[in-house]
Amino acid sequence: MAHFEIIYRILEIFFILYFLVYNSLNLFFLFVSFRDIRRRTICKGFEDLDVALASPLTPPLSIIVPAFNEEKIIADSVRTFLNLDFPMLEVIVVNDGSTDATLEVLKKTFDMRRIDIDYLDRIATQPAKGFYEAKGALPAHISRFIVIDKDNGGRADSVNAGINASRCPYFLSIDADSILDETALLQTFRAVLQNPDIVGIGGQIAIINGCKLQGSRVVERGMPKSSLARFQVVEYIRSFAVGRIAFTKYNALILISGAFGIFQKEFIQKIGGYLTQFLESKIVREFGGVKEGTVCEDIELTVRLQRYIREKKLSKKIAFAPHPLCWTEVPETLSSLSKQRNRWQRGLIETLRYHRKMFFNKTYGVVGLFSFPYYVIFELLGAPIEFLGYLCLPVLFFLDDFNFTYCILFFAFSVLYGVFLSVGAVIVAAWPVRTSETDVSGSSLLYFEKPKDLAILLLYAVLENFGYRQLTVWWRIRGTVDYFRGKHGWDKFERKGFETQDGGAYVNAAT
Repeated sequence: MAHFEIIYRILEIFFILYFLVYNSLNLFFLFVSFRDIRRRTICKGFEDLDVALASPLTPPLSIIVPAFNEEKIIADSVRTFLNLDFPMLEVIVVNDGSTDATLEVLKKTFDMRRIDIDYLDRIATQPAKGFYEAKGALPAHISRFIVIDKDNGGRADSVNAGINASRCPYFLSIDADSILDETALLQTFRAVLQNPDIVGIGGQIAIINGCKLQGSRVVERGMPKSSLARFQVVEYIRSFAVGRIAFTKYNALILISGAFGIFQKEFIQKIGGYLTQFLESKIVREFGGVKEGTVCEDIELTVRLQRYIREKKLSKKIAFAPHPLCWTEVPETLSSLSKQRNRWQRGLIETLRYHRKMFFNKTYGVVGLFSFPYYVIFELLGAPIEFLGYLCLPVLFFLDDFNFTYCILFFAFSVLYGVFLSVGAVIVAAWPVRTSETDVSGSSLLYFEKPKDLAILLLYAVLENFGYRQLTVWWRIRGTVDYFRGKHGWDKFERKGFETQDGGAYVNAAT
């Protein structure tokens, strides 16, 4: 009996310490982010984006748009990208073996003609079947608009094909159903101009559910009606406004979201491009050790960038800019959200396995000693440990002679501490900072405009820890099980669409 007592005492101490350390680290991130957000918000008030727009030092940018069965929205999406504020843009749409009329819509809408281009197959991809270029009138800042028609190979393979065809030193990979704020590119490139060592930079992802559009532009920012989407707003704020800012502060960021990431093209070519099963690059085989793709190419690419930078001892950086906004739709049904989180978990396992050499390896500096282990211990193992903690709670309670002290401590460190951090993240994002003498009300990182929306977010920051968080834990566990069962693929879910100002719907295809 004494042996069993020792075991459950150890388990009690382990669960309490685990949640205490995890949440205390996130509290540290919160303090770091609070100071950095205030500084960045004040600086934003002095931004002169016209300087970046007119500066000859602002490099041209390729916008690469993978498209698979996007006939309903592709024309409007392309118009949005063509009208973004930037000195010089190149738009490349990659038709990834669509089985609908995506290619025909593009050809008809933009008067496209088949051409031959200088396509340097530096990154191996599925074969390209043809190239098309717009012959109609384009905005003056668009150097060219082309479409690559290729065999189906997935999103990562499509971006690699776009990189092969691009002529610009930087590229943005963005989904056809994402929407950029008009000044998002200029705001991002302000950071690049200030620090030319940046080879990759991400921006804030904003949830478009509940917003209204006009001509593929967000004209009214609103709170989602769905409770499931509101929980995700809190998650996104905590992830982008707290976590990524803190990791960036110490040059330890290992995730740039695939929805909005700008990269230096030559550097991505050096590390072999986005990971797919078609790659033949020596550096990819050396780093990954396997010839296979991943269902989350964004985190794998960012980790490989950090690994390459540190192994080659380069003074390059990966950054995050919190103010540029990329709008995207999030799932509003349990079935769709479970598919998304399942895929994220499988992709995380793939990446951490490919680059396991970095785990607690001082060669990789703060990335190897902190951020990579953080993702292993708290992001990968966090779900099964938390689930086990919930299962063991009633068992340990009865075995330890109704130990109320342990139950109270477990609840305090696992749930109440989490509530505090979620509420704190919303407050940090919403904290107003005066950016000028005329800015009476102040500016913040939060993109909602009504005080009622802030009250709703604070409420959902509390409620998130009572049911929703436990659901995400379960989905991540299922993702782990599916990974070891050999499951592959995206598990696409059908999107609902966006509301337009006239009350109609801007409908997206499945993604």
